[in-house]
Amino acid sequence: MRKEIIYLALFLALFVSCEEYYKPNLEVVPSTLVVESQLTNNPAKNFVKLSMTQDFYNTTEEQKVIGAKVELVQVGGQTIKGIDGGTGYFTFPSTPIPGKKYFLRVINQKDIYQSETVLMPPVPKIDSLYTLNNIEKSYRTDAFGSPQLVETPGRKIYIDAPISSSLEYYRFDWRAVLQWVYTPPAPAVGPPPPAWFGWKSKYDIGMFNLAGPKEFSNSDKVTKHPILSLAYNSQVYLDSITQVGAGWILVLDEYGITKSSYDFHEKLNKQFAAEGSLFDPVLTQVYGNMHCTTDITKIVLGFFDLNSHRQYRYYLNLGTGPENKVNQRRLNRYLDIPYDGHLIGEHPVFWESNY
Repeated sequence: MRKEIIYLALFLALFVSCEEYYKPNLEVVPSTLVVESQLTNNPAKNFVKLSMTQDFYNTTEEQKVIGAKVELVQVGGQTIKGIDGGTGYFTFPSTPIPGKKYFLRVINQKDIYQSETVLMPPVPKIDSLYTLNNIEKSYRTDAFGSPQLVETPGRKIYIDAPISSSLEYYRFDWRAVLQWVYTPPAPAVGPPPPAWFGWKSKYDIGMFNLAGPKEFSNSDKVTKHPILSLAYNSQVYLDSITQVGAGWILVLDEYGITKSSYDFHEKLNKQFAAEGSLFDPVLTQVYGNMHCTTDITKIVLGFFDLNSHRQYRYYLNLGTGPENKVNQRRLNRYLDIPYDGHLIGEHPVFWESNY
């Protein structure tokens, strides 16, 4: 028995002594300019951000692009000069016009980078928004680390949108604001304390939500396109069982995009969904539409994304189950709504109800 223990100890010592951390010798390459952009007919949705790539083992702060110039150039028209915030983040004093052609020009040090010319799509619209009963399935680990199937009843929100020769592709962002009410317990003596009226936001943090004509289809509509799912039980989202849900405000941003923008973001979605298998797309397969005009050998990463934009807002009260009628209406108020918060004794100015 004692010999067996000695042999086991020697085997473990030999195994541990062979352990060696492998650090691959990666080639150090020059930094590459990265151009992130979104240009729309909405000044609040317009920006260009410039940055530089870093080596894999580089732990220093992101290198800022200082002193660069950015211009949005209309073909046969005016040039809109970007305003630098001092860190390579540019905003614009005016907006591009749907139906006009533009390209993006970036001047950094001695190099000029330019995008392909893009035709700005017309302002998009939604034909209808509706909800259907849905059971969202997900997996969570229990106390022992075993995956358990969780089924959450709720409503899935869909939209229909038109397809035309000038606008076939869409991208959607959303924010869902849950309103809640808290009623403090009444004291034994004296008037009851005022109610609390609060709100909490749920954001779109998944992959790009894209829509367009289905392959080999001649349809003139995008139909039953899913936007998001919301649970009937508002306690799924709230911090306390004393808070009672009081309906949702859905903020839906719809973008009319080009075929090239659709393809670019679809490739990014495939990249994000990659699980490490042999046939997963690699990062070098996702190319943008920018190039260096002063030195064709220089690589620039990024995409000139010229979109048209429209925002829709809806009030939704889903009820407690599929047997309840959904109270839904489109809103014509576009007030600022902070991420979360509450007021005591009064409704926030953006508060909505069933009536």
